[in-house]
Amino acid sequence: MIRLDLIGQYTPALLEANKAFSFINFASIGSFFKHPPDAIAYFCDGMLMSSFMSRVTGRSIDRVSFDFSSIADPVFSDAEKLGKRVYVVGATQAELELFIRKLHARYPRLPIAGYHHGFFDAQQAAAIQADICLGRTDILIAGMGAGLQERFVLNALKAGFTGVAFTCGGFIRQEAMTNGVYYPPAINRMHLRAFYRMYREPHTIKRYMLDYPSNFVHLAAMIMRHKVAINITAP
Repeated sequence: MIRLDLIGQYTPALLEANKAFSFINFASIGSFFKHPPDAIAYFCDGMLMSSFMSRVTGRSIDRVSFDFSSIADPVFSDAEKLGKRVYVVGATQAELELFIRKLHARYPRLPIAGYHHGFFDAQQAAAIQADICLGRTDILIAGMGAGLQERFVLNALKAGFTGVAFTCGGFIRQEAMTNGVYYPPAINRMHLRAFYRMYREPHTIKRYMLDYPSNFVHLAAMIMRHKVAINITAP
């Protein structure tokens, strides 16, 4: 049986945890089924997933994403206020540098422990994880796609990282490619984020039109057959 640990709501207290958090939706759950990682707790990324899990479990589970429509600003704001050192991994070098400049502009007192692009081999990954530990990192943000990013943050914890890690998918690249925030306020307010992303990034159309329904059926079938155990962890 596969165990899926869900976090119902985000709270600032999670920034004090020595743990890895990721985000699951009806696209990324396909990767989860293939290689279910140990020791990661998941937020429901997207309203469809949060509504589905709330109904299945009988508990209220929020939609939580690592972007500026959700918890990215609280995380960075609290890190700036508390002096927590942030390390960012993901995207291309050019995209990452644009993103770091954006962070500096938005959070001028945010301590940046370091950053590295998201394209590297296993040997380089070990060196980056060592740099994360040596840099006294408090918060690790990793965006390298489902599966890869979870393995990276878990290996960082195994290497001695004592802070909290969040995966962020395409957040770094998305924010690097726009001057303001990725989702316009009206799009966010009307909960049209998926349609807007398909418009901005046509390669995601397959994900929403094909992967979402097929993975929904797969997940529902596994739950009905008691092949998935869902554990709601208190924040």
